[in-house]
Amino acid sequence: MKKDRDNKEKISRRDFTKSLISGLAASTVVAKINSSQLLAQSLKSKKRYAMLIDLKKCVGCESCTIACKQENLTPPNIFYNVVWFKEVGKYPKIKRQVIPRPCMHCEHPACLKACPAEAIYKRDDGIVIIDYEKCIGARQCIEACPYSAITFDEGTNYPQMQTDFALIPSKEFNGKYGLRKAEELPIYRSRKCTFCLHRQDESGNYKKLPACVQTCMSKARIFGDLNDPNSQVSQLLKARKYFTLKPEAKTQPSVYYLI
Repeated sequence: MKKDRDNKEKISRRDFTKSLISGLAASTVVAKINSSQLLAQSLKSKKRYAMLIDLKKCVGCESCTIACKQENLTPPNIFYNVVWFKEVGKYPKIKRQVIPRPCMHCEHPACLKACPAEAIYKRDDGIVIIDYEKCIGARQCIEACPYSAITFDEGTNYPQMQTDFALIPSKEFNGKYGLRKAEELPIYRSRKCTFCLHRQDESGNYKKLPACVQTCMSKARIFGDLNDPNSQVSQLLKARKYFTLKPEAKTQPSVYYLI
């Protein structure tokens, strides 16, 4: 897999995506991590949220992308959840490779280390957060993220005129931010998936799933607590083979792809 961060030349997001997905064939043969070691590493807190994406079930419908936008009321061109597609093989043996990509909520987030304003932090439950009030729009987190999971809100797609829709706050951060108005945060801020932390804080036991998980019609997404050995995510990681994106980045993502 191409080591993009070692390359001093800037590449386009499209080229980066092609580079990332093209290496998945090699990634899938990586030996499965010992599940007991994985659980032992996560015992630092009472909970450690993780998401599994079953590539055998994912049909690439992009309902996760739409559900995320609906839940977080993100403006046009701001996406927390995307799905990458790539055709692999040669005719007539061609198949489509589908890779959904939320934020990885890494154990060692590269974005956190890169932020000059200390606006990014990791909660005890493993969810990585951008504090809009501290963010200064330096965008170094965007450059540092190996997964292109962070986007920047330029504020250019918000309505100029006051509308009823503009007065609806986003559920993100429990409605504290995100009015669809140009003078409101989080414009000129970096933004990303939060594992729908407002749902986790409301339920307290991950029974209220992230919007993308709840909407997935093929049940390809599974969300839960890695610190609970009886949770579905823990059981599936014991039973199934899986990989993480860009293991050479050494960020230890909390998103696992079942194969």
